[in-house]
Amino acid sequence: LQAVVSTQSTGFPKRSYIALGGIATGIGEISAGFIWGRLSTKIGRHGVVMCSTVINCILYYLAFISFPFDAATTTSGKASDVPIVESNLYLTLVMGVLLGLGDGGFNVSIFANLSTVFEHKPAPAFAVFKFVQSLMGAGAFLYCGTLLLPYQLLILAVTCLLACFTFTYLERFPQHVLIVLPTAVPDE
Repeated sequence: LQAVVSTQSTGFPKRSYIALGGIATGIGEISAGFIWGRLSTKIGRHGVVMCSTVINCILYYLAFISFPFDAATTTSGKASDVPIVESNLYLTLVMGVLLGLGDGGFNVSIFANLSTVFEHKPAPAFAVFKFVQSLMGAGAFLYCGTLLLPYQLLILAVTCLLACFTFTYLERFPQHVLIVLPTAVPDE
């Protein structure tokens, strides 16, 4: 968010870019539910994850070229570096929609996979997934104000590719996964 506020030109309220970017991300998330839900029957869950990885990598590239490298670390609200491409409202909205589409693709696929693997007791699996997701988000908040933007984008790209490869491997070769489930206790 700091990168968006630090780089936008005058003529439009800077803080409004954050709200409009959030709305665009929401539109991308909602669209992702429809688009990836329909496409997952045709290209499979791993295909959705691969498409989401490509979308996320395009997003990271757009962020790399449109935000100054010190935009996330500046405390003055004005970045000193000059971006490769001048950022504008339309680019911010496109990046917001791409963020929603990419994230939504991962979520649709992971939720579908968890509900298939843990079909009898999915709640603990979803709880563990959301816990790990929240833990990773908290970790990102720790470094977001200190690392320059290219390093943050590198971390995102590497973890996105690792997630894609891991998901695809586990989806294609489920027999390699050892899942220890507790014995079922009948409800009384």
